[in-house]
This record gives sequence, C-alpha cells and structure tokens, in this order.
Amino acid sequence: MRYAEAVATAPPGSQCFQASDVARLGRSTLNQLLTPGPSAPPLTDVAAALAEEPAALRAIAAALPPSRGERLLRLGRHGVAPVEREEAARRLVRGLFWYIAYELAPDLWDRLAASEPVSPELVAALPADGLRVLDVGAGTGRLSAALEPRAALLVAVEPSPPLRRMLRERLPSVQVAAGLGQRLPIVTGWADLVVSCSTFGPHPPLGGEVVRAELERCARPGGAVALVGPENPAWWRSRGYALTDYPVPPAHLDEEVQRFFGPPRPPHHLLLRRR
Repeated sequence: MRYAEAVATAPPGSQCFQASDVARLGRSTLNQLLTPGPSAPPLTDVAAALAEEPAALRAIAAALPPSRGERLLRLGRHGVAPVEREEAARRLVRGLFWYIAYELAPDLWDRLAASEPVSPELVAALPADGLRVLDVGAGTGRLSAALEPRAALLVAVEPSPPLRRMLRERLPSVQVAAGLGQRLPIVTGWADLVVSCSTFGPHPPLGGEVVRAELERCARPGGAVALVGPENPAWWRSRGYALTDYPVPPAHLDEEVQRFFGPPRPPHHLLLRRR
C-alpha cells in the first residue's frame, strides 16, 4: 500500500517500536524499503525522525546507493524542531510497521500467521500436485506447509533472516532461499506454480509491475501464478488474474497477537493466472 495509507492504518503494535529500530533492519531490506516509490517513506521523514540519532542515520545511509545515502545524511544535518521530529518518527514507524515486525518481532509474526489460516478450500484449489512450486514471501511457512506434501519440489523464498531460520527449522524438506519479490533467485520458467500469500500489492517499490513481471518470469509456459489474499485484488484482476472467493476460515484468536496486529484477517481470495 502507499506510505500514507500505511501510516493511517498501522496496527496498535506500532507503538512498541522507535524510529531507531528502522536502522536495525537488514541492508537489503532497507535498500528495498527506501527505493523511491509510492510505498516508500520520503527521505525527509527518515532524516527528520532520526535527526538526533546520527549513528542510526549513518547505518541507514550505508545501506542505500551512494547518492541517496549522501542525500539522507545532508537532510539529517538540517535543524528539526522537536514536534516535527516526533511526528516524523511516528509516521516512519507506522508506515514501515509490517516490515519492522517481520524482522524484529518474528515470534509474534509467526503467531499471527497461525491465527490467520488460509481457507482449506483455497489451498486445495492450488494446482500443486506432483509439481515444482515456488512460494514467494513464504514467511514461516503458512502456505509452504500445506503445499509441500503435494508438491514434487518446493522452494520457499523469504527476505527476512529470522523468518527464514524458523522456516528451515519447521520444514527441513523445503529448499529455503533469501530473496525479494523484485529480484527472485530462480531460473526463468522453473516453476509449475508460483504462489504468494498476503504479500504484494500494486505500489512500487514493494509491489507493482516489477514484482508481477518477476513472479510471471519464474513460471513456465503452461504453468500458473497464484496470489492468495493479496492487497487490492482489483489491480491483479485488471492484469488478467481470475478471482475466486472461498469461505473465510475460523480464526484462532491469540489475545496478545490481536492486541499487537489487530483483528485477524484469514486469507480467502485467490487470484490465479495461467501462463
């Protein structure tokens, strides 16, 4: 979603983080999050939020291309009033909440996924039996766990190191790789089915046409690309994906997780396109 929308809709757990936590994210995550685009925070927000924390600002700048890193440091040298700094910090944390939570609160994120099961009817409709399956943005294996027994081979791509570690421990038979939806480490046409759950929307740099093209690149001719519970289904439909709604499965409520992330939203939309 767009940065402004993410700021406006961030869950209550955003109050648990500080702007300096952004500097704790991995370099590849920071590089991607701060690539210019509608879903990225403006560098002015980053600089203002961390104006009093030069070490954090330098750490973020080091993860960016040199020209953007230098611009961020220049912006950080501008004077910022305390009220402006606090407002920018609040926007930054709220706008990047989900990505901070992926990497810095992996146990809570894993419990969220367990609280939001994918519709069994939807999983059964995915064409995975005896095939090569690529799960993009696999998290801790919510979808991989359901598809691995049916697939001939399943590769799970996940950018967050803590989530990858949990995924490897939970599903040792699944091949787990680091990677972003914008640059998947997969040979063109390798997969019979490319699938992603609750991951990508229409807005760059975290979604959009580059991601769609990359997902489709990895599917063989005659294969399929499937989005489970994606942001903005209408955008995917406008690009040739067929929408099917399935029954909403019952949510397994975890009070702490609900206080942090808000009410559960189990995925029940399937967007599917044959190559």
